[in-house]
Amino acid sequence: MTNLKLSMEVWPNMPWGRLEICGCAVNSWGNIPLNELVYKVKEHGYEGMDIVYSKIAEIPPEEKPEIMKKTKEALEETGVHLQSLGAHCTFVTPRWFDAAAGVKMMKEAIDDAVYLGADTVCTLIAQGFYDPALYNIMTRKEAWDMIVKNVGECARYAKERNMTISVEILQGTLINSVDQWFKLYNEIGLDNVYVTVDTGTFYTTIKPKMPVYDAILKLGKHINCVHVKDEVGFTNIIQCQHVWLGAGFVDFKEVARALKEIDYQGYCAVEWEGWQNGGLAGVGDPGGIGLSDFDMVASESKLFLEEEGFC
Repeated sequence: MTNLKLSMEVWPNMPWGRLEICGCAVNSWGNIPLNELVYKVKEHGYEGMDIVYSKIAEIPPEEKPEIMKKTKEALEETGVHLQSLGAHCTFVTPRWFDAAAGVKMMKEAIDDAVYLGADTVCTLIAQGFYDPALYNIMTRKEAWDMIVKNVGECARYAKERNMTISVEILQGTLINSVDQWFKLYNEIGLDNVYVTVDTGTFYTTIKPKMPVYDAILKLGKHINCVHVKDEVGFTNIIQCQHVWLGAGFVDFKEVARALKEIDYQGYCAVEWEGWQNGGLAGVGDPGGIGLSDFDMVASESKLFLEEEGFC
């Protein structure tokens, strides 16, 4: 069986704009320039790195060429492998102009991924369908057709640039099961479309429908990105809570065994979201604002995951 490789996901401050559920959250790496974060990741012993795309999008246009150049050089110098850019784009909405902006942002992320040498661009099907409740204003077919159209456009754009995209199975969206992901994959019909496995989602959303081990085996070679976190809550966005590793529903040993069974060659990214607003109305740690010291997040996560078989 293959050994698993770990990567560290880096975030800006306030990653989702004025999204109240996440709040005006701040982490200790949030104001550090992107190129310098490559050295932080290397310092903590990670082989790979993932970037939440708003960390790039927030760079002022006049500064972006220099920051991107320095980031590419840092990746080459350190040998840190860039697994993904995580671009959470709006693909389904009755507001056509929001969907058009989402497709535009996804294409920009694809271009930046090509420049930096990333493996893939991860995305999810914002703005949901079940959460928020778009079914009050759109039919399921209207929403589905919009998803296929917009994701397909981005997949073709990526294909022309020898880049892949990875669609995350996520609670609250129409892509909230293994079968729904395969339906999307088959309708788009392109081999550069992959799936992102999020351990939190799989234990709150997939497990009620099928065993997580079986789900990973069924997805198999289609998986090109894994987000590792712990989670509790219900199968929607508002009532999911990101708890510190070991405190939630996730069976990390089971995930590690399944990934090794399918000979997963990608990286498993530490995706710590508990530093954002928690409590009943948030998505972060239920106790409120969780651990925001990312030096501690990086070191503690690596130790925990290695003990759980992620090595």
